[in-house]
Amino acid sequence: MSATKQKILKTSLDLFNEMGITKTSLRGIADKAGISVGNLQYHFKKREEIVEALYFQLVEEMNHKFIIPKEKLFTSFLSTFEKVIEGFYAYRFFLLDFVSISRKHQKIKYHYRDLTKQREQIALALFDQLIKEGLFRQELLHDEYRNVYKRIEILSNFWFSSILIQEDTIKETTIKDFSKVILQSVYPYLTEKGRGEFSALYPKSIKEQG
Repeated sequence: MSATKQKILKTSLDLFNEMGITKTSLRGIADKAGISVGNLQYHFKKREEIVEALYFQLVEEMNHKFIIPKEKLFTSFLSTFEKVIEGFYAYRFFLLDFVSISRKHQKIKYHYRDLTKQREQIALALFDQLIKEGLFRQELLHDEYRNVYKRIEILSNFWFSSILIQEDTIKETTIKDFSKVILQSVYPYLTEKGRGEFSALYPKSIKEQG
């Protein structure tokens, strides 16, 4: 990818995060990047092409974060949540306007649908492995862990929109709060062994019994 194209994507990402897609024009992106509109349109003819390029850039970055090494599986599993949330924050305009974006961009909509199915299978295989290692309990309900994954997916997609209904901006503390919500959502499924390892990793999260 050329340096100019990288600059356009970086500038667009900053402006989309700050102002939203609808308030960001090609002229505004070109001015901020210090290039002409003609130069910008040589690389991206429409704003929609920039949105799609940023989507696939995000997907590629997330694919790397979803690679969980088998060594120290439980630790890696939990830390992946935090890495993914940080990654989402860097592209937060998607989370704030995802429904609108998916309606306007069929390519993104169908790719995301297929991607979700793939990641669901990865998550279920991971849950199975954690059960075998005695860290997660067996399912008590039909499709219980499939629905755990779905709840985490829904939280990830719409958490930031929910926050902005109540607050004006998304802060660093918001990211930490969201990490806590996700981590605590898997805690009830841990075995005694799993809870012991969780407590060792996140001692401040555990409420003292007294």
